[in-house]
Amino acid sequence: MADHPAPRSTPPEATTTDSPPPDFLSTHFLGPRSRRQFSLFLFGATCVGLSIFSTRRALVRRYVTTVPHFYQQSNALPREAINLRKEAAEALQIATINVLSFATMMTCGTLWAFDVSGVEELRDRVRSMKKQREVKGGTNGAQDQIVAREFEDFLGPSLKKRTGKDENQEMKEAR
Repeated sequence: MADHPAPRSTPPEATTTDSPPPDFLSTHFLGPRSRRQFSLFLFGATCVGLSIFSTRRALVRRYVTTVPHFYQQSNALPREAINLRKEAAEALQIATINVLSFATMMTCGTLWAFDVSGVEELRDRVRSMKKQREVKGGTNGAQDQIVAREFEDFLGPSLKKRTGKDENQEMKEAR
């Protein structure tokens, strides 16, 4: 009995794990770079949530001031005079907070989706795209002029109406 070796609990092949290569984790969703970018997106989403909360709170507060008390006459004037300047300033403030928080969320989400983690990296990508475009044939100056002329022809009549000038006045000014 002493001659037999002790039985193994697992075969040697089962002890090795099939772990992905280390560079896979650095580009994956769980990598530190992606987590940092995603945390910026979550920051924007949190700002949107807080701005929605503050907007709802302001609307409820405004509604409560307009509802009469139980024993108050319904045709009586409100208890407090409504300050329109204050209301307008508050509305502008709330709208600005909502827009900025949504823009933050969308910008950070876009940067996360395109795997951009900083302004310098974004600049480098734009420069490389410009270089690729120049290598492929560059910008076509004649085509740009045609597009500019078509755009001017499209918007010309409406711009003339806004400025109040007609063609005769423009020709006189051009001389």
